[in-house]
This record gives sequence, structure tokens and C-alpha cells, in this order.
Amino acid sequence: MIAAAVIILVGCAKNPFSTRGTEDPYGSAGTWETPQSPEAALRNLLSAYNELIISNYQLCFSDSFFFSSPEDSIDAVNDGRGDLFADWDKSVEISAAANLFSTFSTADSLDFYLNMFPANEYADIVEDTTAVMYRSYNLLLVATVENDADTIRAEGLATFHLRQEQLNWWTITWWEDIPAQSGQTDWGDIKAEYRR
Repeated sequence: MIAAAVIILVGCAKNPFSTRGTEDPYGSAGTWETPQSPEAALRNLLSAYNELIISNYQLCFSDSFFFSSPEDSIDAVNDGRGDLFADWDKSVEISAAANLFSTFSTADSLDFYLNMFPANEYADIVEDTTAVMYRSYNLLLVATVENDADTIRAEGLATFHLRQEQLNWWTITWWEDIPAQSGQTDWGDIKAEYRR
């Protein structure tokens, strides 16, 4: 009986005791961690933006999400484009980000840097199922297409309101953006350029 088992094992083309090779991951690519804290949710947002991965980006937002950029909204109204920031919900956010990501992912050369760090002048508020996180940011976009470089810089303060939802994941329900200095380009300005 033992001899028969040895003969069967020897006759196998593959070693049944060897480790298997690595397989491609299933699902989303890029940097992602389970958002079991507000901080993890914001790290996911930062990674998805810098890595230009729309599938990870959309996981950062609640279905009831909305975006507000008060100063940019006033400027848009004064320029006769009052609808530019109106009704900015999750579908608009994902559409604008997808347009931005696809534009920059087709560039010949790309430098895309988003940095976020806790705002010195505001303290984060984290409760059992809700949080308000204040993040100063700077965003630099440099795209080169056929030797023509386009550079965009933005700085400001993003206020993220988060809530713990399904699977106890933290998601962004409301995002408010203001420029670092009045009249300066902020993240809202950049996002609005890609709203279609």
C-alpha cells in the first residue's frame, strides 16, 4: 500500500508539496486599507488621488456625499457660471475625478502630488460614529504632452465630515474646501475644471 502511494507521488508532474506562485490580486489595485478609522479613510483618499485609481477613490465616499466650496461658488456666480458647484453629489465627484485622472494618466510625463496634513489652527473632532477632520493640503499637477508642460498648484483647507457606515467603514459625507488665501487656486477650482 505504501509503495503504491510513493509510485503515485513520483508519477506526478508537479511536486504536491511545493509552494504555489503568486497570483495577481483580485479587486482594486493600488494602496488601500480597510477604513476602520477616519484617519484610514483619509489615507485612502490621498492614495487613490495620487495613484489615479478611481475605483479606490469612489470607495471613500458615502452615497449621501456632497461637496461645498463657498468662495469658489461665489466666484462662479459672479462669472455667470452659478451652476458649476451646484448639486455636487457623489456622482459628480466621481465623474470629475475620473475626468481628471484620465486626463493626467494619458500625459507623456506626469507629476501628480497631493499632500495633506493636520491643520494647525483646528483640532480634529472624532466621536463614536462621526468625525470632522481638518486637513491643510497642497496639490501640484504637472503634465507634459508633446513637450508642452501644464502646471497647476493649489493650496487650501479641506474639512472632511465622516461617518461610520456599512461594515463599520468610515466614509466621507461632506467635504468643504477653502483656499489658503482668498482668490488663490484651491482644490475646488481644479475639480470644477473637470466637471462635465
